[in-house]
Amino acid sequence: MHHDDSSEERLHRLAQADPLAAWPEDGALPWGDSAFSERVLQAHLDPDTPVATRPLNVVARHLDWLEFRLASTPARILDICCGPGLYCHELARRGHRAVGTDIAPAALAWAARTARTENLACTFHAADLMAPMPTGLAAAGPFDAVTCWFGDFHAFPAPVASRLLGELATLLVPGGCVVLEIQPWDEWEQQDQTVAERVDGSFFLDAPHLWLQRHRWDEAADTEVHGHWLLDEADRITRYVQCHQAWRPERLGELLMECGLERPEWHDPIADVEEGFEFPVLVAWRR
Repeated sequence: MHHDDSSEERLHRLAQADPLAAWPEDGALPWGDSAFSERVLQAHLDPDTPVATRPLNVVARHLDWLEFRLASTPARILDICCGPGLYCHELARRGHRAVGTDIAPAALAWAARTARTENLACTFHAADLMAPMPTGLAAAGPFDAVTCWFGDFHAFPAPVASRLLGELATLLVPGGCVVLEIQPWDEWEQQDQTVAERVDGSFFLDAPHLWLQRHRWDEAADTEVHGHWLLDEADRITRYVQCHQAWRPERLGELLMECGLERPEWHDPIADVEEGFEFPVLVAWRR
């Protein structure tokens, strides 16, 4: 990879000059792009990449824990942000009926192929949950449980999370539960950081490029903002912004109650894997 100093300096200047506001209208990660989702899928299927996926033994531990709390069995379970369907497949192998939803086309295609190959009782729906829930997904219910693992609930800004949680609550049977794996408030990094590295490829590009990442904390929005600047071999710069909504425990408890959920319970990380790759679990029940 060949870039002159002026190109790299330009990249650094752009990153430092960017205010990186929380939840910008442009530059969101292209989760629905086929090439991007294919690269992310490979990380999801690699058990040695804990930042992106869960080994199957961890999935099994989580589902042992969930089954112990289900009011009825076999159960119907909705897993949002399901990725390649690892949780749905294991639920179906255990005799439950699972429904998964995600925005990534490659992950959904892989999940559906696996279900067909193994003749598993699970289905998958493409849905961008930043928008109101599609009617087809609602029609797949009602559900005994709705799950959102690995901190994926943080991918939604507070107003969207509030609307989504209310929609999910209506899909539950009375007494059904919502399960959210939540990163604790005190584990969010609230210091600004900038890191640049030359890579042969990344989620964003298959070719070598310079990848500059800038992290900042938006205190007003309780949001982690992660900017990505990519300088490719043709000297083109591309920018993406990824945000994660942090939640203070008391506010999340209030939100659950506002959405028709009660008896919130916090549980320690279930499988006790390395810190940062698993979080406490919050469970609440439909009235």
